[in-house]
Amino acid sequence: MNTSAPAPIRVAHLADLHIGSELRGLAQYPGAPAIDRREAPYEALSAAVHRIVGGGYDAVLIAGDVFDRRHTDARALAACQDALGAFHEAGLHTVVVSGNHDAETPLPHKLNLPPSVRWLGADAPESVTWPDLGITVHGQSVAVPDERRDLAAGLPRAVPGAVNIGLLHTSLHGAWSRRICAPSDPRTLARAGYDYWALGHVHHRLVPGAGAFAAYPGNTHARGPGESGGRGFTELLIEGPATEPDRDRDPDPGPGRERRRIGILPVDTAPVRYETLHLPHPQTAEADLRERFASVPPPPAGGAVVWTLSAATPPGLLHEARSLAGPSAMICPAEGPPGGGPAVAC
Repeated sequence: MNTSAPAPIRVAHLADLHIGSELRGLAQYPGAPAIDRREAPYEALSAAVHRIVGGGYDAVLIAGDVFDRRHTDARALAACQDALGAFHEAGLHTVVVSGNHDAETPLPHKLNLPPSVRWLGADAPESVTWPDLGITVHGQSVAVPDERRDLAAGLPRAVPGAVNIGLLHTSLHGAWSRRICAPSDPRTLARAGYDYWALGHVHHRLVPGAGAFAAYPGNTHARGPGESGGRGFTELLIEGPATEPDRDRDPDPGPGRERRRIGILPVDTAPVRYETLHLPHPQTAEADLRERFASVPPPPAGGAVVWTLSAATPPGLLHEARSLAGPSAMICPAEGPPGGGPAVAC
């Protein structure tokens, strides 16, 4: 008798692709790596799709802002069409919801969706069941750029016996956002009894907490110095069922609601990464620089790390930083171009 546990289900959770957007806060100087501010975001999307298609995943969830409201050209449309087509050809179930940027562009309505892809509507909540995986996805798209409906509150209760996943583009209570979108309370998410909430809108990896198992995966590529750290997507690993229901996450599981063991982990795929150089002590600058450079993984072939000096770093250290940086590092002054400052959501 085969008593081995079934293989875990692996789901790729993406959000905030902003296809067509440009990188900001770059510098040009002798020896700096060549970064194409328009091409790099497309390369980041291709890298994420390549990892997912070849990585043994079972499904894909995309939590909004697929497109960027400032870049609604034919190339952005084709890139999205190609990505969704690649997921379909690989046999991956895919569900997408619109974010506030998608509500400002006609591109979602011009897509020819493959049979395995569902883009949920904005008029009412929808649920999609993947019987072969035992998963039901509940979600609703943002209807307008300044969406004020609490979409989470309107989603249905969990389906007994299934792994239930909520899919939304939401700022929640707004603590991590500069733009409110489909506001809700994390406690509202917890009351739905779902196993996981795949969220979008916040451009940093974040687990909101407050009783619901939810996560923001960050964006597939950073757009400027305010979006530092690795970028890509979040892997959702579903194993299981757990021996006992998790009463902290679901006080009343009900019949057939055995909890599955679910974990998440970040997957970095973007070839260009932003980091901050904070060097307030000139007397130890060289040692601090070497330590800081060594703390960040080297980029993939053809990639780069864009380092931006913090406001507290003496400007005179810019030359020293550039002299110690490797060929794949770009060192930029603290005074970036307009719009290059911190941004967590839009």
